[in-house]
Parts: sequence; structure tokens; C-alpha cells
Amino acid sequence: MGHREDPPEDCTRCAACCFSESLRHARVTGDDYERLGEEAESLVTWVVNEAFMRLAGSEGAQHCSALSLEPAAATLSCSIYERRPQVCRDLERAGGACHAERAAKAERPARALLTLTSRARSYR
Repeated sequence: MGHREDPPEDCTRCAACCFSESLRHARVTGDDYERLGEEAESLVTWVVNEAFMRLAGSEGAQHCSALSLEPAAATLSCSIYERRPQVCRDLERAGGACHAERAAKAERPARALLTLTSRARSYR
């Protein structure tokens, strides 16, 4: 069995789990919606009668709309970490699901940061 690299000490800097191409990426329950407060409407999208975190970004690097990307510092963090949905709270850092997310999507955060950095350079 191969060695699995441990995730960063601070999971708010990893963000692999925040990336998805599915509109049904992160389910938002009624309690989650209430916890999001005034920002709920701008952060949530509805698919039929179910709520999910809205996606942002470009194709191949779509991510949760609550993800804050800082290209200059090459960091990513959750802008609603203390109010994040239960599905996000349940994802245990360094657990099996965390390793699966990182194995499947490890390149997406770096790709998103690179895209933003490239765009910023082209506007100068």
C-alpha cells in the first residue's frame, strides 16, 4: 500500500473538499441555512426543493462560493468556517473521506489560484 500524504495542519488552507462540478456538492439543511444568516441567500442555490452551497469559479475549478482564494499569498480559506454547513463540519481532517477528496481533487485548488494569478497579471 502506498503512503498517503497527510493533509495540511490547518484544513482551512487545503480546500480540496470545497471543489466540485456537481450542483449538489454541499447539502444545506434548514439549520445550516439559519446559521448562514443574512448571507444565506447569496451562498445557497436551490435544486428543486433542496438547498446546496452555490458554486463559483471556472469550469474544471468550480468551488464553493464561500471559499476565499488569495492568489498573492497562495492560500484558500473558508469565509464562513464558523457557520459552515453540517456536511462540512462532519468531514474529519485526515480521515478516509478527507484522503479521498484530496486524491480526487488535489490539483483543483492550485489550478484555481493559478488562474486567478494569471488573470491579475493580465489586468496590469
